[in-house]
Amino acid sequence: MSKLSLRGKIIIISAIVIAVLAIVGVIIFKSVNVKTVTTAVAGDTSKKLSEEEIIEEVKEEVVVVPQDNSIDSSLTELVTFGNLEVEVPKAKVAKARDEEDPEKVKKKGGASVSQGDTAAMFENTGVKSYGIDVSSYQGNIDWAAVRASGVDFAIIRAGFRGYGTGALKEDPYFRKNAANASANGIKVGAYFYSAAVNETEALEEAITIVKTISTSRITYPVVYDSEEIGVAGHRTAGVSGAQAASNANTFLNYVRSMGYEPMLYANKSDIGKMGRGNFSCKFWLAHYTNSGQTDYTGSHHMWQYTSEGSVPGINGKVDMNVAYFSYGATANAKHEHNYNILVKNSKVDPKCTEPGSKVMQCSCGETKKEEIPALGHKWGNWTVIESEKVENKIKKSRTCSQCKTVETKEFDCEHDYKLKETLEEATCEKVGKAQYECTLCGHIEEKEIPKKEHEYELQKPYKEDPTCEKDGVGIYKCKKCGETEERTIPALGHELGELIQNAEEKLQYRECKRCKNRFEEAPYEPPTNTEKPSNVLEQQ
Repeated sequence: MSKLSLRGKIIIISAIVIAVLAIVGVIIFKSVNVKTVTTAVAGDTSKKLSEEEIIEEVKEEVVVVPQDNSIDSSLTELVTFGNLEVEVPKAKVAKARDEEDPEKVKKKGGASVSQGDTAAMFENTGVKSYGIDVSSYQGNIDWAAVRASGVDFAIIRAGFRGYGTGALKEDPYFRKNAANASANGIKVGAYFYSAAVNETEALEEAITIVKTISTSRITYPVVYDSEEIGVAGHRTAGVSGAQAASNANTFLNYVRSMGYEPMLYANKSDIGKMGRGNFSCKFWLAHYTNSGQTDYTGSHHMWQYTSEGSVPGINGKVDMNVAYFSYGATANAKHEHNYNILVKNSKVDPKCTEPGSKVMQCSCGETKKEEIPALGHKWGNWTVIESEKVENKIKKSRTCSQCKTVETKEFDCEHDYKLKETLEEATCEKVGKAQYECTLCGHIEEKEIPKKEHEYELQKPYKEDPTCEKDGVGIYKCKKCGETEERTIPALGHELGELIQNAEEKLQYRECKRCKNRFEEAPYEPPTNTEKPSNVLEQQ
């Protein structure tokens, strides 16, 4: 019987689980299982760099990178590389000082060196750049101070495999360190502290670091760090030098295929076991001396010369390095998260005063929890509370249409007065008095009623009749109170009749119908014919 593949085993196990759940009648949906298939082909891929990033001054720490420890570590990714096919579980963010962190058992040593000593130590070295490598063990770092001290690059731990259980862990400080180092003009590389026992596990580690660093600006190499090869008490105690070299090359080749420059990290002992000639990539030598020199005779591109270094901005000791190369440009991130897929059953609806949340997934499989802002109340109109009227104050309430919360508030009353009782009637000659009551708060106020206006009527006969040219005088009497007053009656003005023409006197005029006064107009010129106009007077 042929041996089942890993995928075949998973399919059979899944079928059994589904059958059991169907019998019990319980279906549980706790998460969305996402499976992404990525096929990579081993080979050289040139690494493209962006234009030089010019940083004129050292910046403060301005980038805050949230860590999400709640991501389900059961999510897996199926990756094919060469003749290997692996399902990689999602790395969980490690705790600070994790119990399985191999950094706990790493050997330390070397001279006590401060960053200020480095220029003198390597003054006769040609092309070089000065750097450090850090992990969560350095805690919070003041990257502005580190850059100001002369550090050019930092190789930052992205993750590790637990030296006991072999669980994949992301360094809890990687994203924060990478972001803030870049923001302050320090070029960044990354390393993975391996505890792989075979090529499959080495590929898992390579896939994990590539995913972890994809959103960071990685300019310096991506490093495979495997230590304590064949040492008793460590997970890799039974790994031979040849196996370790094969593991390393699997990791390094995958990193290269994904567009990063790979580099191997090893001490003199471990590189001796693996064989320097088995590697075509850059080599980072760890060799602690007190003389400022290494007696390692093999080729190497970077030297970690002490773990007892002192650099401003870092509390405690730190590994210090000199690289016999440098980069003139800062690389762009390989991937920018889009987070545009909502994970099923992850949404918690917001309330009026409480934010909700949702888990969004990037096309690369990464997820993050996002806050949904609180809705805020949708208030109705204020209405008066009839049972709680207080003089000159008014209590109103309004209700939220969403959560039905009722808000009550006291206001200064904007009185709406209506007549309650007339105390004294107003006349044309004096004001009246009345009581008014506010319909909102019940406040009673006494107010004046304005005087009534006279209603005058012209009496006849006139005291003096007006003529065409002279005003008259009339007596006006109020219909309400009887008061009288004299008023001028305007002159009537002339009412002229038709035009009269007198041929004998050669004049023409009009006569007022009331006062009979004549009003001459332009001289009259009679017509020359014998027929007389009908309106021309004949001489008797």
